[in-house]
Amino acid sequence: MTEIAARVDRLSKRFLVFRARSTALRALRAALRGDSLKREHWVLRDITFEIDRGEKLALLGKNGSGKTTLLRILTGIYRQTSGTLVMRGTPRALLSCEAGFVRELPVVDNLYLFGAIHGIGRRVLEPRERAVLEAAGLEQLAYAPLRELSTGQVRRLALSVFSYVASDFVVFDEVLANVDRGFVRQSELFRSLAAADKTVVMTSHDASFLREYCRTALWLEGGRIRALGPIDEVIDDYERSFDPAEEPLPPPTVAGRR
Repeated sequence: MTEIAARVDRLSKRFLVFRARSTALRALRAALRGDSLKREHWVLRDITFEIDRGEKLALLGKNGSGKTTLLRILTGIYRQTSGTLVMRGTPRALLSCEAGFVRELPVVDNLYLFGAIHGIGRRVLEPRERAVLEAAGLEQLAYAPLRELSTGQVRRLALSVFSYVASDFVVFDEVLANVDRGFVRQSELFRSLAAADKTVVMTSHDASFLREYCRTALWLEGGRIRALGPIDEVIDDYERSFDPAEEPLPPPTVAGRR
C-alpha cells in the first residue's frame, strides 16, 4: 500500500490587502464609517491532491499562481485559511538561497551558519567542509567575505550545504535561478534525491530540469489546480498554453496517477 507523505483537501489561502495607499486620514475615515481598509485576496482556492512518499513533484504555474504560497503552507510557514493539510513529518525547505547568510563573514563561517539554520550541525559539516567548498567551486575563496561572491556563487554554496540535510521530505523554490548549468550537471544533490526514496517538491522555470528530476507535475493557474499528472504530459500542456496559435485547452482535469 502506498504511503502518503502529504494530503491536501479543499485547501484555500486568503490574504488581506489594502484597497489603496494607507494613510492616517483614510484610516480615521474608515473607522468612523465602520469600513475596512483591506479587501480579501484569495491566492489558493479549493486545492485537493496527495503526495505519495518518495514522489518527485514539480509545481508549475505563472508568477502569482500560488506556487510559493502552497510551498509555504506545506512547510508550516503559513497556515491555510480553510481546508485540511495532513503531513507525514515536517519537510526541510530551501525557499531562499540568500536568507541565513551574513555578507560580512567569510565564506567558511557562512557554511556553518547556513547549515545550522537548516538543521545541519557542525558535527556533520566539519569533516565535509572541503567537499562542500569544492562542490560549490569556492575552495579558493573560503576566507573571502561573502559580499565578494556573485549571486550564483552564493546559491552554489547554499545548495552544496543543503545537500547534507537529513530529511525524508525536501522542498525547493526556484533555487536554480542564477546557477550555471555546469554546476547543476556536476552536483550530486539532485541526482541523489532522484534516486533516493525521499519526497521532493520543487518549482523551477527550467522545464528540462523538471523533466529530468521529477515524475509528476501539478499545474496551478489562478490559485486552482489546472492539471495533475505525469511530468511530460503536464509540462507539454503548460508550454502550449503560452502559444496563442494553439487551440484553447480543455477544462481543468486531473490526469491519471501512476
